[in-house]
Amino acid sequence: MLFLHLVLLAALSGGGSADVKPEAWLSSSPILGSDQLVLACHVSGYYPKPIWVMWMRGEQEQSDTQQGDILPSVDGTWYVRAILHVAAEEAAGLSCRVRHSSLGDQDIVLYWGESDWIYKGAKAPPEPGR
Repeated sequence: MLFLHLVLLAALSGGGSADVKPEAWLSSSPILGSDQLVLACHVSGYYPKPIWVMWMRGEQEQSDTQQGDILPSVDGTWYVRAILHVAAEEAAGLSCRVRHSSLGDQDIVLYWGESDWIYKGAKAPPEPGR
């Protein structure tokens, strides 16, 4: 088992290695004593490290998005979380957009409030001009 783990790490860290597509999901938690929510967009299992994650309203980037540190996973891939503080009544219409080299020109877009918040292969269409 250790041998397989080391082989995977060597493959992922070597030059010219294949990109690994991310998995993304959403979560939320209330801020006690207020009508605010903390929305979180989690992205994991991707390689290489550079990634762009942003909360959106339509095509408008939400400038209050806070992206955490990109953290390594034991399998040689990466994890990052982007959070947004928002009034509960303003959460509708928000989405999380993920851009990564493994996705080509088709970003992952997860819409807040939909029942299935885990990316399972469907991607957003390419943006005009990309």
